[in-house]
Amino acid sequence: MQQQIPMLGTKETALLRDDYPSIEYLEAGNTASWLQERQDQLLVRAKDERNGMNLAKFITLATAATGAVCYATSPLALLGAMVALMGYLWSIVQDLNDTHQFAPIPFIRGDFFEFLSAMGDSVARVEYFANQNEIADLMLHLEPMEKYEFAMLKQCSHVVCEYLNAVEPGKRFYAYRWLLDWFIQLRGQFPTREQLSWHLAQVTIDPRVNYQQVTVIQEAIQPQNLGIPQARFAQLPNPSVGARFEEETGHFPGSGGEISPMPTAPMQSASSPSVNTEISTYTSKQKTD
Repeated sequence: MQQQIPMLGTKETALLRDDYPSIEYLEAGNTASWLQERQDQLLVRAKDERNGMNLAKFITLATAATGAVCYATSPLALLGAMVALMGYLWSIVQDLNDTHQFAPIPFIRGDFFEFLSAMGDSVARVEYFANQNEIADLMLHLEPMEKYEFAMLKQCSHVVCEYLNAVEPGKRFYAYRWLLDWFIQLRGQFPTREQLSWHLAQVTIDPRVNYQQVTVIQEAIQPQNLGIPQARFAQLPNPSVGARFEEETGHFPGSGGEISPMPTAPMQSASSPSVNTEISTYTSKQKTD
């Protein structure tokens, strides 16, 4: 009886690989598109996190203000205002913990006191909004590891792509995680390619990858380059063949049995349209056919 091989993953990390785009595309060699998809995924996730945080601040602040105003009409309004105020304070603390910025006003980022000072002067206000970095602000709303990963993909995606293209299939996702870990430890720098090759020589191929899907993806994305069609050649007539025929048959020009000459192609007049031999025309006709 064949013994069942245990799984390498754990229940704590089971959802970790599902959080990434399909790893089979990365292992199949579609590296650049996979990295771009991961970057877009983190960007959309950061936008959703920021929008949710701003919405939580706005709703709780508006509810607290409404409850405080309506206290005279109903005593229960004060209770609702207190609950909403607690939610508003909790959202501010949570935002401060994630982004390390004190931003009590919804949809306003950056230093709060700097914002207040800039709102009183038109020139300072324009300069304040001009100095805002939208990408850096979005990055603050990601998880700690995702912040560094987004920065790595945003600044060094081409470097990571070159590293991973040199890695054999089955080890590319591991190499990606290893490069990210050292990118964080080295504060924005990467190990050398020799160090990566030496380390991957001790790493086995990941058994959790579906290699049947990898093969199907490789066949599906294989480029079908038709290229320029091969030229066609024709053999020119040999003059010696006609002379040898005349000697063997005795038929010469001017004799009783003249042989009509071979019809020659009519010369193209200047008014007749010229033959178009441009490659672009040929390829466009091929596409329309």
